[in-house]
Amino acid sequence: EYDRGKLSQQEWIRISEKYKGKKVVFFVGRHVTYKGLTYLLRAERFIKSDCVILIGGTGPLTKQLKLENQSARVEFLGRLSDEALLAYHYLADVFVLPSITKNEAFGLVLAEGMFCETPAVTFVIDGSGVNWVNLHGVTGLEVENGNVEMLAKAIDELLTNDGMRAEFAHNAKKRVEENFLVGQIDSKLKSLYQELIG
Repeated sequence: EYDRGKLSQQEWIRISEKYKGKKVVFFVGRHVTYKGLTYLLRAERFIKSDCVILIGGTGPLTKQLKLENQSARVEFLGRLSDEALLAYHYLADVFVLPSITKNEAFGLVLAEGMFCETPAVTFVIDGSGVNWVNLHGVTGLEVENGNVEMLAKAIDELLTNDGMRAEFAHNAKKRVEENFLVGQIDSKLKSLYQELIG
């Protein structure tokens, strides 16, 4: 279920055993305003499912975010090694990228999570590529920008609907494989150049 070339069995066991039997909601990114982490933490109180919310990364807002959120089911993981990041991506049931502005131009970490067969929940962001990466109702769910109750509802929907989650997970990996891997991008660029000069 994971790339054994990049993720050791020992690391996988260490991380997966810690959260055994729990549904996992995962975020990773720099803790800055446009990443919208505040909205995910506000949404936590509306999430009805039994889950843990794992927050990877650090940034200028980390200390403030920890002070504002004392929920027992939220865990700040800090900076993650490449191997640990891969493990958390595969462990996660839902990846949430709550970015709120087009400063989030694409969301590389979103594509990484999707490649690991993790359906995503994102906000609708005018002028951002995020909503081109994560397709609503295909690879994950999109909700109204900044609406924490809708964000919580979308997370709950994926956590409680195993069939939907599995379908989106499959579609998410397929979308990345077909559109965002280096080979695919190279091929599309060559085709575009040929069209332009031809």
